[in-house]
Amino acid sequence: MNTKITRGRPLPLGATVIPEGINFAVTSHNATACTLVLFHKGADAPFAEYPFDSEWRVGDVFTMHVSGLDPQQIEYGFRMDGEYNVATGNRFDSRDILLDPYAKQIGGQDVWKRPLYPHRSQILIDDFDWEDDQSPRIAKNDLIIYEMHVRGFTNHPSADVANRGTFDGLREKIPYLKALGINCVELQPVQEFDEMANHFINPETQQQLVNYWGYSQIGFFALSGLRRLWRDGRASK
Repeated sequence: MNTKITRGRPLPLGATVIPEGINFAVTSHNATACTLVLFHKGADAPFAEYPFDSEWRVGDVFTMHVSGLDPQQIEYGFRMDGEYNVATGNRFDSRDILLDPYAKQIGGQDVWKRPLYPHRSQILIDDFDWEDDQSPRIAKNDLIIYEMHVRGFTNHPSADVANRGTFDGLREKIPYLKALGINCVELQPVQEFDEMANHFINPETQQQLVNYWGYSQIGFFALSGLRRLWRDGRASK
């Protein structure tokens, strides 16, 4: 892969596809150095690591422009150098590869309860055409709100949808919600989370319990991979 690195732009934060390549920008007030780590999707080891030139740092933002990458075929993370001192709140360890807090897509756990590899940042090609979509502008006093958990609302067979446990399944339920008079849906956490981040054991089966609700987000800009709830068209157990 023929890549070239140069000075990047401090904004926007995250990984941004631009005509000449990909702009990476990540911020840390206390880090002394930062390295961009690149993986082929699903690979165990990185294929390249590029330290950010100190002269490319703008305030607290480390910036880099990389050309020659296919954004849909790579994953990335960062190594941060700095002080490791619990008393000051700093826990820098350059052996760790960190997620981009501004990542809009996260890979590594594409199947429910079946981690494939550590979470890694991915680059989202944001080319969805919103066409003429507009806010319905419903007055607050007229809102009839239905709060729901996406997986919980659509995963049971009684939901009678083709795509149980997913956003597509929720979309299938829109006529049902409208028939109830609902004009606003409030979703419980939809950001990416790690369902395996649970140390409790089921006392009856002795199996590890999972984080069902998603209140331990690992990426606030990335939608939870609800596709993980399905594989080859079959519901995961």
